[in-house]
Amino acid sequence: MGAVGGYFTYTTHIEPRTTTETREVSSWQSSGTFSHQATVINETTAFSEGTVLQNRSAYFRGVSPKLNGTFRYAYEAQEGNLTTETTVLLKYRAVEPADDGNGTTYWDITRPIAQDRTEALRPTERVTVPFSTNASAAIERVQRIDNEHGNTPGQLGIAVIARVDVSGTRNGQRVDTTNTYRLPIIPDDSVYRVADPGVVTASGSQTEQVTVPVEYGALRRVGSPLLLSLAVGSLLGLLYARQTGRLSVSEAERRWADYRTARAEYDDWITSGHLPSDTDEMPAITVDSLEGLVDVAIDTNTRVIENVSHDQYVVFVDNRLYRYEPPLEPTAEGDDGRASDEHDSSSDQTKGGMTRPSRVQANTNHSDNPKDH
Repeated sequence: MGAVGGYFTYTTHIEPRTTTETREVSSWQSSGTFSHQATVINETTAFSEGTVLQNRSAYFRGVSPKLNGTFRYAYEAQEGNLTTETTVLLKYRAVEPADDGNGTTYWDITRPIAQDRTEALRPTERVTVPFSTNASAAIERVQRIDNEHGNTPGQLGIAVIARVDVSGTRNGQRVDTTNTYRLPIIPDDSVYRVADPGVVTASGSQTEQVTVPVEYGALRRVGSPLLLSLAVGSLLGLLYARQTGRLSVSEAERRWADYRTARAEYDDWITSGHLPSDTDEMPAITVDSLEGLVDVAIDTNTRVIENVSHDQYVVFVDNRLYRYEPPLEPTAEGDDGRASDEHDSSSDQTKGGMTRPSRVQANTNHSDNPKDH
């Protein structure tokens, strides 16, 4: 218990175990977004000339053919210093899609419509690049290009592409990458649709391996010192008891323990009974231990008789008596109680004219020799 308490106390409070954890030390996030609008140039009943239609999913080709927009790029980080080169392109293409995502591109043409370079862009600062294109004219152009290729089976597509080349440092690490953002324009009969993707984000983080102490629960933090204290207290109690003699075993206690052990071990060789009182003249030999008396019984193929009346064990061998008297169980008064008891019980007591001997008396003339075979 002490070793366990000491181990847990040492590993919990003095030198706790450690573990390796992966911790995020910095993170970043970049975002790109489009906003767009079209101004009404051909008045209708529903729209007056000069009305600005903003961030709609569809614009009228004949009413507001010119699409104006703005692309914005920003990033968040603990620290950074970036240079951005933003190029806004108008892409025309004819693509035949496939279910597995690997479609066929029949032709693909791009042309720049805006460009910007920004130095020393800090976190949360923003790059803003305006652009403008005549969507109605772009639809006519993509159809004309496809006619030049014999009207391919692919789907015609127009898109505003913002390509941002980023370089510099971000969270103390070198950055050199290109991000691409797409704003599709889908031709229709009288309108062109704008499939705005919303805010497009990218993110990342830097991590490091750190060694940290193992966190233990309240049971271990409190229980381990308590267990150690109990163990130390028990040890001190044992040392005190040993020093004061409380743990010493007396000779009487040792004899009694040996006797009880032998009594339990050789129980199969012992038979309880009452001996007759006329055996007082039989020659008797006193044996020092119950084990020795059982050896006599084994050697002579006889039984050990426990005389329950006088607290002794005997073995009859021919006309001779072997006997063993067990020690008195130790009491709080000490070993002197045995002697006084034996002295008091050694006197013959007469009651009603009958004499009761204090010991089994051997009688060589007795015709019955109790033996169990």
